[in-house]
Amino acid sequence: MKITRYTAACLTLAVCMAMLASCRGQNGDSSSNAADGVDTEPGSVVVNGTVIEPTTGNADASAEPETAPETKPAEVPSVGDYTPAGETVITLGEFTTVEGEGATAEGDVVTVTRAGTYLVSGTAADGQIIVDTTDESKVILLLNGASLSCSTGPAIFIRSAPKKVVISTVAGSVNILSDGTGYVVPDEEQTEGEIYPNACIYSCEDLDLDGTGELHITGNADKGINTKDDLKIKSGTLTVTSVGVGIRANDSLEMSGGTVTVNSGGDGVKTANTETEGKGYLTVEGGSLYITAKGDGLSAATDLTVSSGNLVLTTTDIDGEVLKESTGNPTSGSMGGGFGGMGGGGRPGGPGGMGGMGESSADKAAISAKGLKAAGILTVKGGKITIIAQDDGIHSDGDVHIADGTLHIRAADDGIHAEKELTVSGGVLTVAQSYEGLEALHINILGGTNRITSSDDGANATNGTGGGMMGGPGGMGGGWWGQSSNSGSTDTTVSTETPVLTFAGGYTVFNAAGDGIDSNGNIVMAGGTVIVYGPTDNGNGPIDFGDGNYGMTVSGGTFLAVGSSGMAESAENAGQAVLAAYWRGTGLSAGEIIGITDKDGKVLAAFELPKAISSVVFSSPDLVAGTSYSIVGGGSATGTVVDGVIDPATYTGYESMGEIQAY
Repeated sequence: MKITRYTAACLTLAVCMAMLASCRGQNGDSSSNAADGVDTEPGSVVVNGTVIEPTTGNADASAEPETAPETKPAEVPSVGDYTPAGETVITLGEFTTVEGEGATAEGDVVTVTRAGTYLVSGTAADGQIIVDTTDESKVILLLNGASLSCSTGPAIFIRSAPKKVVISTVAGSVNILSDGTGYVVPDEEQTEGEIYPNACIYSCEDLDLDGTGELHITGNADKGINTKDDLKIKSGTLTVTSVGVGIRANDSLEMSGGTVTVNSGGDGVKTANTETEGKGYLTVEGGSLYITAKGDGLSAATDLTVSSGNLVLTTTDIDGEVLKESTGNPTSGSMGGGFGGMGGGGRPGGPGGMGGMGESSADKAAISAKGLKAAGILTVKGGKITIIAQDDGIHSDGDVHIADGTLHIRAADDGIHAEKELTVSGGVLTVAQSYEGLEALHINILGGTNRITSSDDGANATNGTGGGMMGGPGGMGGGWWGQSSNSGSTDTTVSTETPVLTFAGGYTVFNAAGDGIDSNGNIVMAGGTVIVYGPTDNGNGPIDFGDGNYGMTVSGGTFLAVGSSGMAESAENAGQAVLAAYWRGTGLSAGEIIGITDKDGKVLAAFELPKAISSVVFSSPDLVAGTSYSIVGGGSATGTVVDGVIDPATYTGYESMGEIQAY
């Protein structure tokens, strides 16, 4: 592609840093776009000597979002190819029959009283299977073309089975279960110690679901599946439609395979036990899970872990409305006049920003409608996850750990929220839409390829009590652009723990309409690559840390933050030099190209602005404190673009706009 001086179309997330070993003259000539000894493929760039591919992270997964396949309710059952092998045979019908031991039929109600395997087929318009055994061996219900509806309770009611019950489907078979309406006893009318079924499949015992056929479940009264103990989904094709929760397991739920589709009037899949140690957890270790829920998608009473599989989760508001997709580049208003000039001595910094208050979006759902939700630790170790949520995309009342996998999130509120600690150490994370992108008391970005888009703060490290309010501007002067001294309010945040936002690795891009990166306490830049496209209005800043003794330090990595200047703050040299500049007046417009060159003409960074800016903060290992660098603009470039990067090797025709000294 070719990027011209002032007429190029604005690219989404259009800033990327490229540290190159090649040198160029002031006219923009260069010899190579690769560091010494580093071979690059088409579409890659070099950042601090490391090759950055467009979608680094999980090499086997595309970063593009998935969509759930269309599913239609099964209307008639069908029998698979299966030859009975000594099982007890239950044939549903107008007069249900039992051939073999361990079960009896009374009308259309079958009661299983012994452990063993039971082959079930046929159709009963108003019948029921009850499992009620004291045997210490498991009961297997093998479904082969079974269609069973019960008007007065669950289609399958597991009252007692000390070992467990396995519901398995025969290959090629289609099986249909549904319950009636109006049989569920309200909570206030229940007596403690009694059993009150409330699902199409209701189990008082452990339950496994497997097989290779299809099982279609309709919960007309409340839930689709409900077990008071553990539930394991191992294989098969399971479709659940319910007026309430789709699938509920009290003690634990483990999914290791199969294809599960849930369309629920309550939470999609959940656990409930918060009283027993080691229970209440939910894990997904494989398979495909497609959920559309009027509530939370996956909700764990304690810990939630996703280590593999393909998940597509859509949560809606109480009226069933799905989050509308935002379009365009997030902006927060037109650029103001900004501050200009050269300030006094000391570390550069602008006026203090607005402290985050741990606020939430006014547009989020009136109910809890989070994609992944856990009361304990929420961990993503792998898999591919697509979330469209009318609330937080991912939420934990404790910690969130993103270690691997490919995640694509659109959320009405936070992209990822943790009440305590949020750590991203690997994988490919895209928050394509959010109010606040990342929010937690402590946020640690240690790795991964992360692209965060938000209508408010890109990242907000907060203790929920708020941080500094508005500080004053830096030193004023008459220059066109220059440095400003650090200043701001002396207010301190009252909290038991200091919020901290830390970058120590990975490749992260923020595109925020509010503060680009915000901490009510400190911000630490120790490694990795961080690119911040901050706000255009002067009520927010690309960088915002707490007032008083808080600040941002840089000791390593590559950092660039651009945006408005009215509330702009800078960073301290804690082992690596920093330069900071702001423009007087309206600054630069969206679509313009700017770059940073050293005294020998080597381009350290070149990019096209995604929005209007009037401030820039930059740090890299190439900077030397006390040395002057030039801000250049205009010109044109050719070549492949990664996240909007302009390959410095192709950037020519630029002009110097002035010099700035690193500190």
